[in-house]
Amino acid sequence: MLRSLFLTGVLGGSMAVMAGCTDDRNINAATGALTGAAVGSQIGSGSGRTAAALAGAAAGTAIGANAGNRSSNRTCLYRDQRTGGTYRAPCPN
Repeated sequence: MLRSLFLTGVLGGSMAVMAGCTDDRNINAATGALTGAAVGSQIGSGSGRTAAALAGAAAGTAIGANAGNRSSNRTCLYRDQRTGGTYRAPCPN
């Protein structure tokens, strides 16, 4: 049981880190699905292991797909070609 909780924490933490590396919803959803399935298969046991893996994959997909939505408040650094100066502005969607 302790091993399952540790592995769940490690996989969940890695999903959070990996989701923060990209704003692509598809990549985040795929990462979430894989991580959720892995966590679910560790939590489930016996004949319920498949159901737990599927439920984990579904939850991970939903969480991962929405992980990149926080980027609306981000700013990107741009360089003005005419002056060579830099400025910050909202990132494109």
